[in-house]
Amino acid sequence: MKFPLPRPHQGRPAGRPIGVAAIVQGVRQGCAAAALALTALAGSPTTVHAADAYPAYPVHIVVPYQAGGSTDIVIRKFAELAAPKLGQPIIIENRGGAGATLGARAIKTARPDGYMLAILPSPVFRMPHIQDMGYDPVHDFTYIMMLSGYTLGVAVPADSPYKTWADFIGYAKKHPNEVTYGTASVGSASNVMMEDIATRNGVTWRHIPYKGEADVLTAVMGGQITAYAGSTTVQPMVQAGKMRMLVTWGDQRSVQYPDTPTLKELDGTPPANAPFGIAGPKDMPPAVVAKLQAVLKQVAETDAFKQVLAQYGQELVYMDGKAYADYAARQYALEADIVRKLGLASSK
Repeated sequence: MKFPLPRPHQGRPAGRPIGVAAIVQGVRQGCAAAALALTALAGSPTTVHAADAYPAYPVHIVVPYQAGGSTDIVIRKFAELAAPKLGQPIIIENRGGAGATLGARAIKTARPDGYMLAILPSPVFRMPHIQDMGYDPVHDFTYIMMLSGYTLGVAVPADSPYKTWADFIGYAKKHPNEVTYGTASVGSASNVMMEDIATRNGVTWRHIPYKGEADVLTAVMGGQITAYAGSTTVQPMVQAGKMRMLVTWGDQRSVQYPDTPTLKELDGTPPANAPFGIAGPKDMPPAVVAKLQAVLKQVAETDAFKQVLAQYGQELVYMDGKAYADYAARQYALEADIVRKLGLASSK
C-alpha cells in the first residue's frame, strides 16, 4: 500500500529552517535600531532642558585661603551678587594651606557637572614646578573667567623703626637673615616678589609662610615677624594707624595708598600683581560653562562689585574662558623660569 506524500498547506509557502546566521543578523539589526534611538534621544529636547535646568541645587566655590582675607571677602560678596541671577545659593568653602592649591586639587577630582568650582590664584601655576601637586594646570581644568588682581606691597607695625622702604632695605643689608616677613603661602606672588627683591638688592631675609593673611597680620602685630608682604587685607589696619605701608608693587600708586611709593618708581623694579579667576573640573558641559560665563561676567561688571574690589585694593581683570585658559598655559611656562631663577624648587 502506498501512502500519499504530505503537501504544503494550501495558501501559504513552505517554511525554511532558521539558521544561526539569520539569528545573528536579526540581533545586529536590533542593536543598530537601538543605537539610532539613543542617538536621537541624545539630541532631543530632554537633554537641552537638562542643561537649561542648571543649577538645580547650590553651587560650591572653594577659596584656597582662610576666611576673613581679602580674597575670601571679595568672593563672598561676588557670590552674594551672583546667586540670585544663577537661581541657586553659592556656598563658599575655605580651604587654606598647601600653597593656596587646595581649590585646584578639589576640582581636579570633582565631578564635571558645574557644582564644584574654585578660585585659582597665581600659586596654582607655580607650585607644580616646586613639587608634585597632583594636577596639571594646563589640562586638568575648565577655565571659566579671570576675575581680578591684587594690589601687593609690604607693611610694618606703626611703631616699627622702619619709616621708609629705604630704612627697611638698609637694615636688611646690614643684618643678614634677621629680617623676617610673612605671606599667606609658600610660592605665593608675595613670596616670589620678596625673594626677587632680595636678589636684586643683595640681601637675605627669612620667609615665614602661614595659612592665611589674617594669621600673618596677627604674627606681625604680635612681634613674631618683622613685616607683612601681601595684599590690601592690611588696609583697615593702616587706616586705623596700627600699621604702615612701606611700598606697593603696582605699575602706579594705589588709590588706597596715594602717599606710598611703588617699588618701580623707587628703583625701577618691574611691577608685580597676582590675578585670580574661577575654574571647574575639565570636561564640563559646554552649555553649563556658557551659562556660568554669562552670569558671572554680568555680576563682575556691576558697580556694586567694582566698589567691593576698590575697597580691597583690587581691580576688575576680566578674561573669558578661552583667554583665561591661554593665559594659564603661558603663565605655567613662565613660572618654570621664575622658580628656577629664584631656587624655589630646592625641596622638589
